[in-house]
Amino acid sequence: MRKKQGFTLIELIVVLVIMGIIAGVAVPRFTGSLDSIRFRKTMNELVYFLREARIQAMSTAKAITVVFDLRGGYCWNEDKRIFIMYREIEMFTDKFEAKDEQTSIFTFYPNGTALEDKLGFVCDNMVAVLHVEPLGGMAYYKINEEMEQVVRYARNEETLSEEEIKKNIDKSKESDKLSEDIDMDGLDNVMSVDTELDEDDEDDSAAAEESEDE
Repeated sequence: MRKKQGFTLIELIVVLVIMGIIAGVAVPRFTGSLDSIRFRKTMNELVYFLREARIQAMSTAKAITVVFDLRGGYCWNEDKRIFIMYREIEMFTDKFEAKDEQTSIFTFYPNGTALEDKLGFVCDNMVAVLHVEPLGGMAYYKINEEMEQVVRYARNEETLSEEEIKKNIDKSKESDKLSEDIDMDGLDNVMSVDTELDEDDEDDSAAAEESEDE
């Protein structure tokens, strides 16, 4: 009887080389597919987040905003609900005048309309553009839409916890309220000066009429 023979060393090496080649081709494609799924999932969640704000605006009969922290990589609504994007995602815009902006604000109104706006998102070689329509107030995104990356906002090196983000939101609101108060004070001062000028003009007119009568 012939003895059963195993594989030779050369045959094992050949098999291992073939397996390595197959793995080298398949794994990057598999990883890329996972990244694409994760990116699309994030964009879907962002759209849902914005649509919730539109519904809230219509149900509460007041304007609702969703604020994106362009370098922090997160957004929040009026109720301080926070959505944090994963680290590899960065935002961009095609407006050069927005290069110094820290936030981007999407506004929804009680009648179902919204301020028209768009914001780009990029992760590696994947790109998506988030849109909000003005008439219907609907939010949606398009993958691989051509939008020039005039300003790309690099993510902050520090990753904040949700509690730290909430503190930053509170500080931002306090700063906005202070700015509004300053603007109102300035408007009051202008109105006060205008009133004084009008009174002076009236006094001058009255004096001129008296001198003419004499």
